[in-house]
Amino acid sequence: MLDTRRPAVSVVVPARDAARHLPDALGSLRRQGPGGSDLGDDLEVIVVDDGSQDDTGRVLEDAAERLPGLRTVRHSVSRGVSAARNHGVREARGRWVTFLDPDDWFFPGHLSAMLAHAGTSDADFLVCDQVQARGTARRTVRAPEPRRHRVLDPRTGVMPTSRSTMVNYVQVSSRFLSRRVVDAGLARFDEDLPTAEDREWSWRLLLGTREYAVVDAPGYVYRRQVSGSLTDIGDSRQLGFLLAYDRVLDGVRSAGQTEFEPKVLRDTLAVLHHHVNRRSAYPDDVWDAMVARAQALVGRFDPAVVAAQTTAIGHQRAHAIRRQGVHL
Repeated sequence: MLDTRRPAVSVVVPARDAARHLPDALGSLRRQGPGGSDLGDDLEVIVVDDGSQDDTGRVLEDAAERLPGLRTVRHSVSRGVSAARNHGVREARGRWVTFLDPDDWFFPGHLSAMLAHAGTSDADFLVCDQVQARGTARRTVRAPEPRRHRVLDPRTGVMPTSRSTMVNYVQVSSRFLSRRVVDAGLARFDEDLPTAEDREWSWRLLLGTREYAVVDAPGYVYRRQVSGSLTDIGDSRQLGFLLAYDRVLDGVRSAGQTEFEPKVLRDTLAVLHHHVNRRSAYPDDVWDAMVARAQALVGRFDPAVVAAQTTAIGHQRAHAIRRQGVHL
């Protein structure tokens, strides 16, 4: 007889050539019950092997013996992290769904703590803090919302433009999504974005849900400075953030939420300035394309909004952007 009982939580792990770090990630999932115990049948782990060419398959075979809730889906060729996450979400049966990248891990008891918080409210999703790991060094990064353990309107996590807000806290593994959010399609990532899919998703999640809460929990560990990370590349994939913010702007306008347009522009300029500081990493053709696309996106905003946000980012940053050919 088919068992129709839903596990309490499904963890989706997109993995491509992840044999080096995947054992740490999967090992941490064995200690997610209270006090670092085993969550047992309450935990489902779905690893989507996205066309790996290394020993990822062997690592998953070994892990299956120690992690009974593990299921593996394989793509014969790589389809990208968004497609891998989306496939995992389609397979997920849990009442709550979250994500874990294969080079990160959860602290012991993290998922049981998130489940306990979920049981005290009717929030659409929860958000936790993160710990950034660089070698043996650890640094706690708190979600930029001081109101903890309170159900909040997600739209309050967007503004103001003058500081980092919840919409800028884009770490995918910090989100703990209810089944109704998953069934509404809000757990889906845009597969057309080569990078910055988390930025577009963060906006869509905040603007498409009713209630959320930021909670204190053991948290997840985000491993920094991983070799081959997309944050370090200098090719055309980095143009993805401009397409992402194009789509954010489309979504804001189609929903009649034009009051958020200054924030969309401010975030675009902030990321663009980051790339300006990395100009030497890009071939000229890639940089020319970035400037052209940035100019096209800036041109979509009302001139008064552009003038206000150009002033707000300060003379130095505005000057640096202008020097590269983007007219503000």
